[in-house]
Amino acid sequence: MKFKNILKAGICIFSAAVLLAGCQSGEKKDDYPTKPVNVIVPFAPGGGSDVLTRSMMEYLKLPNNQNFVAVNVDGAAGYIGCQQAYNSANDGYTLLAHNPMDVVSYTLGGTTDVELYKDLELVCGIADDFNILVTNKQSGWKTLDDVVEYVKAHPGEVKVGNTGSMNCNMADCLRVLDALGIKDDVTVVPYNSGADNKVANMGNHVQLSVNTGADVQASVEAGDEIPLLVISDRRSKSLPDVPCTKELGYDVVTTKPRGLYAPKGTSADKIKVISDAVAEVCANEDFQKKVLSLGLEVHYVSGEELQKKIDGWVEEIKPVFEDMKQQ
Repeated sequence: MKFKNILKAGICIFSAAVLLAGCQSGEKKDDYPTKPVNVIVPFAPGGGSDVLTRSMMEYLKLPNNQNFVAVNVDGAAGYIGCQQAYNSANDGYTLLAHNPMDVVSYTLGGTTDVELYKDLELVCGIADDFNILVTNKQSGWKTLDDVVEYVKAHPGEVKVGNTGSMNCNMADCLRVLDALGIKDDVTVVPYNSGADNKVANMGNHVQLSVNTGADVQASVEAGDEIPLLVISDRRSKSLPDVPCTKELGYDVVTTKPRGLYAPKGTSADKIKVISDAVAEVCANEDFQKKVLSLGLEVHYVSGEELQKKIDGWVEEIKPVFEDMKQQ
């Protein structure tokens, strides 16, 4: 009898300890978040991802009057910040604001052997950017036909810029040039960023450029760059008069979504809290107008749906990356 009483007492003490530990180490499901959520922006302040994140924060309403805090971690074309998010605790208080196709590039381009685009949890997509084929005002070209005709008549003369080697922008650049039948007649020049690529095109160091809509928005409005083709399955709202690849019959339709990631293992409940709050922001007309002024367009999509799309694009561009590695 004495032994049973001791055993019961021990069980009670153990149960109380477990309960106390649970209260101390965790939070109730409906308490999240109890503090600001850090969002790693893997670029310097002022870039597209940074401006989009901070714009979203103006409209975001998380439970318990909480909000995001943007944390800029610049370096290695976004990889350093991406890796920091990957190694963060999966407690719901660290997110990553990034372009999933850049995350794909880190793996396919050989920066890391880790499949970060699978090992990070996609929370949701927020907006779409597009790779756009542009020329400069010095070229005198107004249409794709003008470009193809000139390149065919002057093989080896025309240079085409892009935003970096071994990334998805370069992959799209090569795929579009191939679709136009001029890949072997031009010289592709990778730059270190969209900004460098734009400057090179405007200065006529290259005559064509594949760059993001966000990067060329201002220069297109000023007439310094002329958009010729949007790489997408639909026209860009920022450039409604410019044809897209799909309507011209070119099977190159990878967009550049901007979204949020969480470390793998972040609970589904916490991801839903974030995703629902972002969906509400994306439905706000003022936010939509602000994003459009950045050269992007709001396109909310669940993390699961976006991941399926990314996985399909990865299969399309893998052979292009393999070819780039051989060059």
